[in-house]
Amino acid sequence: MNANAKLGLRAVAAVSVAGLLLTACGGGGGDTKAAAPEGWGTLDTERLSVAYPEGFEEVPPEKGNTYEVARATLTEDGVLVAAMSVDFDYGDLHSTSLAAAGAKARIQIGATPTRTEDVEVAGPDGPEEARKITYTFTAKGREGEPPKGTKLEGLMVAGVDGRSRPYLVTVNSQEGTLSDRDVSDIVESIVLKETKKK
Repeated sequence: MNANAKLGLRAVAAVSVAGLLLTACGGGGGDTKAAAPEGWGTLDTERLSVAYPEGFEEVPPEKGNTYEVARATLTEDGVLVAAMSVDFDYGDLHSTSLAAAGAKARIQIGATPTRTEDVEVAGPDGPEEARKITYTFTAKGREGEPPKGTKLEGLMVAGVDGRSRPYLVTVNSQEGTLSDRDVSDIVESIVLKETKKK
């Protein structure tokens, strides 16, 4: 993954927040908006865009999380089973490695990290490096969320934009909610926008 992100499956962090779950590599440069599969929507922000699966709904950013600029959630029978968010400037982190370290610091206590790997996302001048962080955790059983103990899957994609400002795309979901193809499509849809240095 800031301020207690209640992503139905909160991957909260010490003193801040953030969710998580995404995968694979990004495409080339040129475009400024995520290439979404048919039926998908797009979180389109000033500095990047990313697609979210069919069934998700864009909602206001999480209250209390000053870093979050966009969010989409998926509910089933009134229960929040998945959430995606975009965070900017969540620390004084001016490199991809530092952005990833800052993201890892947000993973809630008790989560089980699985792996961190290098990926690429589309940038204005071609592919840009990023880090993908995956882990699992369990629901705490809060109101409107899955029952306590339900296994959840989290993934973060962290990096910096053209002005070396950190960004974090996160998705949390109940196990089995998103397919591997969904996860890959989400990551491949990330597009960093042209940002000119002042």
